[in-house]
Amino acid sequence: MNLMRIITIGAMGALAAGLLGCSWADAQFEWPWHRQSVPVTYPTWTSPDNWPQDLPQRPKVPEIVTTQQATSRPAKAPDEPLKILETREITTSVLPIKDKFITVAEILHDARDKLSVIECDDRFAGRVRLVINRAIFRRINNELVFSEANARLSKPQKEHVETQVDEILRGMVADAGGSKTKLEKLLAENDLTLQEVLDEHRRKITVNLYQQIKFLPAISINRQMLLGYYREHKADFRVEKKVGMQFIAVLPNKFLPKDIGNNPTLKELGKARAAAKEAINKADKLLKNGADFTEVARKFSDIKPQTGGKLDPLPKGSLRQKEVEKAAFALKQGQRSDIVETPLIKNDAGEIVNYGGFYIVKAYKVQEGRITSFEDAQEEINRILRAEQLKRLSDKFSDRLFRESRIPQSPDFVETAVNEAIKLYWKPPTNP
Repeated sequence: MNLMRIITIGAMGALAAGLLGCSWADAQFEWPWHRQSVPVTYPTWTSPDNWPQDLPQRPKVPEIVTTQQATSRPAKAPDEPLKILETREITTSVLPIKDKFITVAEILHDARDKLSVIECDDRFAGRVRLVINRAIFRRINNELVFSEANARLSKPQKEHVETQVDEILRGMVADAGGSKTKLEKLLAENDLTLQEVLDEHRRKITVNLYQQIKFLPAISINRQMLLGYYREHKADFRVEKKVGMQFIAVLPNKFLPKDIGNNPTLKELGKARAAAKEAINKADKLLKNGADFTEVARKFSDIKPQTGGKLDPLPKGSLRQKEVEKAAFALKQGQRSDIVETPLIKNDAGEIVNYGGFYIVKAYKVQEGRITSFEDAQEEINRILRAEQLKRLSDKFSDRLFRESRIPQSPDFVETAVNEAIKLYWKPPTNP
């Protein structure tokens, strides 16, 4: 069972990704469309039917990093190896935010993806410090926003959150084979508890609900804004040409001797290609005599013979056989090509890795490339502009909370996080 399929948000990892779906550390607070301000209202949502129902999905998530970290001493020089001394849980320092204490381990978990790709050179420590500072800033903002959201939601709205959390739990149990005990064991193997994972879901849903209740009424989109976005991003609404194809594909592989393995001689391969060419000529003759393409494909084709060699409409670049794709895109709907031969393919060592083949292709459906009309694109543009406004309002709100919170600076916490990150992610460069 793949645990990554079960957990949407690794406990303690979701905050780094951003509970509001935005990067507050890098936020730009200018308003869109040259508007000076957007009024913020605080509506009373009278019916649960009106509350946002966006339930987080359960896709794959990044690898979970637990709070158990290897502790080692920093290298004195870039080429000095780091020696592992012991394994312990990092609890060297905590950062108080509202009624919660953030640990160094949580910050390292939040920043793990960025820390793991930092190049180990003479600027390694400086880059680590930058990543850690940003991770701490994001975590503080996340905690402040969640605290505000949790305090402002009404009892019915919080019950709505719990309903969605329960739905997520049922989905996770189902993905784990229907056993809650099995799910808990899978989480325990990664030093996580079910409660930790559900708490992170609860935090995300709480903030998303509060965000929508607080800001959606302040968002205003008009036709002029929609049209302006369409004109500026018209190329983004282009639909590529696609061709639905049917193949009669005859490959030399099936004409090779059964006992030669994957290394036929050139003579054996030549005979096989000659036999394949003879077979495709027979198919071509039948087509010229009026035979149905699908029936001929079922008899001769080595590609999807059961469906008459039919493939769904595809854009350019979808086929590995470029000669076949070129022939297909030159056809009008209902037309078929002449016999198309694909060559042998060799790797850099001169070894044959593809024996080529012979094809006849029919374009059973051609969808010409076009620009989506403004009328058809309005719904998508409206969604994009609303998301942009919602992000800007959320960023501005988060920035205000941070400025007003007056969270005390903690140099010791930062230094501890930086030092632990250096110990964990420094890898001496290998000499060529």
